[in-house]
Amino acid sequence: MDSFIPISRLLAGGRPPDHPVAYSVRGLETWEAFQGAVRGLGRRLEAAEGRNWLIVCEDAYALAVALLAALHGGRRVVFPANLQEGHLAELAAKVEGVLAMSAAGLPEGKVLEVFADGEEDKDWSFGELDAEACEIELHTSGSTGRPEAVLKPLRCLESEVEVLEAIFGSTGAESVLATVPAYHIYGLLFRVLWPLSSGRTLEAQAIAFPEELIALAAQRPAPALVSSPAFLRRALPILDLQELGRYLRGAFSSGGPLPPDVAAAYNTVLDCDIVEVYGSTETGGIARRVVVDAVAPPPWAPMPGVAVGLAEDGQTITVRSPFLATDGVFETGDHGEILADGRFVLRGRKDRIVKLEERRVSLIEIEERLRRHDEVIDVRVLPLEASGARTTLGAVVVPSEQGWLLIESTGKRTLRERLHRALKPHLETLALPRRWRFVRRLPESAQGKITAAALADLFQGTYGRRTEPEITGQISDAARVTLGMRLDPKLIYFDGHFEAAAILPGVAQVDWAIQQARKWFSIRGPFQRIEALKFFHVIPAGACVEMALEFDAEKGRLTFQYRRGDVTHSSGRIRFEPAS
Repeated sequence: MDSFIPISRLLAGGRPPDHPVAYSVRGLETWEAFQGAVRGLGRRLEAAEGRNWLIVCEDAYALAVALLAALHGGRRVVFPANLQEGHLAELAAKVEGVLAMSAAGLPEGKVLEVFADGEEDKDWSFGELDAEACEIELHTSGSTGRPEAVLKPLRCLESEVEVLEAIFGSTGAESVLATVPAYHIYGLLFRVLWPLSSGRTLEAQAIAFPEELIALAAQRPAPALVSSPAFLRRALPILDLQELGRYLRGAFSSGGPLPPDVAAAYNTVLDCDIVEVYGSTETGGIARRVVVDAVAPPPWAPMPGVAVGLAEDGQTITVRSPFLATDGVFETGDHGEILADGRFVLRGRKDRIVKLEERRVSLIEIEERLRRHDEVIDVRVLPLEASGARTTLGAVVVPSEQGWLLIESTGKRTLRERLHRALKPHLETLALPRRWRFVRRLPESAQGKITAAALADLFQGTYGRRTEPEITGQISDAARVTLGMRLDPKLIYFDGHFEAAAILPGVAQVDWAIQQARKWFSIRGPFQRIEALKFFHVIPAGACVEMALEFDAEKGRLTFQYRRGDVTHSSGRIRFEPAS
């Protein structure tokens, strides 16, 4: 790899003109093109007014250009918590300008597009940045219930990038793939700043589907993967880990704890470890670990230079770190236990921030937004967990008299949809409550407290919905079985997949094939990998389909197919460890 250059000295020091910086939709972006793009945007920024500029870019390369141009132009950079229209409108009202790929959907007159045709200013030279004076504002959900602004000098981010290179720089990775947004601190550090400083090539577009990963990894030089527990969980039954292992030189997971069984499944096959990173927007990275044994996952080891302790309550994790914006001790929102060797174990959240698909979601913010409506007197929002399905949110609402009149005249669905629409501009889709209960008063305990358990009980009537299809017929012999299935629209897998028209997720199709195969063919060997997985046509809610299974016990190979008449919806092969 080329020499490591801190971000504050990156453009002043420079790299060879043909050095690869990024793979973008336009092709391979070289150092010369990167400098030219930063110069061009920087020159246009000089003619614009205002110190505070919001960067709205899903494209990591565009984000890098915008960030460097803004910092070298003496601007204070603001990154959003998400790209929801309502949230962006709130932030845009507080800044003087917006840097974006396109002005579509953003306030008129405030947007500078990151790229402009034909712009170049070779005379515009780059000086060294003051890493303490350069300010970057990130956003996250806080205990107050609103996306909180977290202001960090560039110094904090540079310090963390140097640590990343010191710990992970020897993996042999030459490029960085990602499944996470570049505007959150994890993506910003691992996906943008680390590759820029270390000379690795970054991937402009995030990987959206597991099926894309192996194909892209095969095209890029010695790639590392920056991912999340949500993506890695979904991808596990789909990926051929042995093939993936041929390409990957490193892998990272952050945003929430990776289930130990998922981590172990990857780490016992891949040549490189999936390193879990624990941290937050406020603290930066706090610790890391690698799980190989799902039964006994190791404690967390603090990052170099990070000191972890406990608050006065004896259970809340505290941090002292060079990645913090100020000196002193920061109290996290997590409970934990410090071990004698300095490592620690996490014991869960202490506040009302929950993580859904590795995104921090404030229950307080959702409640505050719902209480603003005339139809609502009070409300509580809580996470609902069901075996075999993702965690979703439930809302228990006490309607006002106006709200009850609306329910009586048009039904609960009208009020539910009205509240849902009101939240949608401000929250990501995963943060919208999926289940609703309308009550005359919130349930109280004997002590007069509203408990999570009492609220959860309100959802037990229809909780535990079916997670398996209704079997309507079967034809079988020793090595083959064909099952008729009816897919009840109320199956939990159809929740949120998708809003316009519910379809059966591919992960559920694979899971059902494995479950039925183990039942019909008495398969005892552990799962190894999936091969030749293809999805041809979606399966809608309410459909009646056939699942055809064929098992070769000697090879441990299961072939499955979902079909309806002459139409094949999906097919694939699943490998189990052959019987000895």
